Amino acid sequence: MIGVLEGELGNPESLHDSARAPFAALEEARAAVAALVGADPDGVVFTAGDVEARNLAVKGIWSANRHRGVHLVTTAVEHDSVINACRALQRVGAELTVVPVDRDGRPDPTALAAAVRDDTVLVSIAHAQDEIGTVQDVAALCAAVRARRDDVAIHVDCSATAGLLPITADVWGCDAISIGGGTLRGPRWAGALWVRPGTRLHPLVDGGAQEGGKRAGHHDLVGIVGLGVGARLALDDMAMRASAMTAGAATLIEGLLTIDGIHVNGPRVGRIPGHVQVSVDGVEGEALTLMLSAGGVACSPGSACSAVGKSSAILEAIGHTPPRTLSAILFTLSHETTADEIRVAVDVVADTVGRLRAMGVRE
Repeated sequence: MIGVLEGELGNPESLHDSARAPFAALEEARAAVAALVGADPDGVVFTAGDVEARNLAVKGIWSANRHRGVHLVTTAVEHDSVINACRALQRVGAELTVVPVDRDGRPDPTALAAAVRDDTVLVSIAHAQDEIGTVQDVAALCAAVRARRDDVAIHVDCSATAGLLPITADVWGCDAISIGGGTLRGPRWAGALWVRPGTRLHPLVDGGAQEGGKRAGHHDLVGIVGLGVGARLALDDMAMRASAMTAGAATLIEGLLTIDGIHVNGPRVGRIPGHVQVSVDGVEGEALTLMLSAGGVACSPGSACSAVGKSSAILEAIGHTPPRTLSAILFTLSHETTADEIRVAVDVVADTVGRLRAMGVRE
């Protein structure tokens, strides 16, 4: 990224000499992202982060296929940016079916397929739920939808798993995949949407013909290069990182469960590597997060982008009720997180929970 900043920042869309290096950097990043998702580079559309990529998938595919129908299908544990994009489309005529999930946050493939109607144009699902960590059987979900109707577009959001778990567009048989830079150790403001050739999609931003006419505006070349490097490095060390992060998360869970009144949310196995969410009896998640930060332990209340003071819709969807839905905290580990750091974190959590309970700080 520094090399791009210090080099010639010609417009990669131009034909003059100073455009050659930026164009090459752009296409190198496109190829790296395509390799990460197991797809062709021509389908990669760069966006300003994963939220835009999700919105482009949902709104763009629905808008381009309104002549075929107005119905959308998603699940009760999708990211807010998917759910809210669907809700926004309802205001302009879309119809939405939200499929329920089980206690681990997994939809039944049969129920997902049954929700597909003759006028359904898009099914949007996530590879993994970024709050409770549940990894979905995407191949089974896509196969069930295809068995019901082969012409329905399927979007898979991989923003929580890109670079941590294998993504296989062709094996899944989906039509769009969204990713972001965060899980790739890249810039969080950079993202991408892969769209299968032949899938109709309207741009969110009107303007020029950049990104094959699917995303107008000048390229954030620095961010895109960072995203591409992150994708390339992730492919190189994915197995190592996932193994270390899964082992670290298991150690953290084991330690946290020695503290009275702590409950793991989501499945014990089949989680996003390095992902741990728990609810803590007798305390409120935001108060605990703030006090843990003061003690040198970083976590977030429920999810990294949850609204302050709001009960977790994801925990409600898997059957939990207050106070458990208000007392959740989320830890995410790196492959570089050490056993000593995990031990210290558990000790700090135990001490902080004890102090908060003694103070009577409750939900």
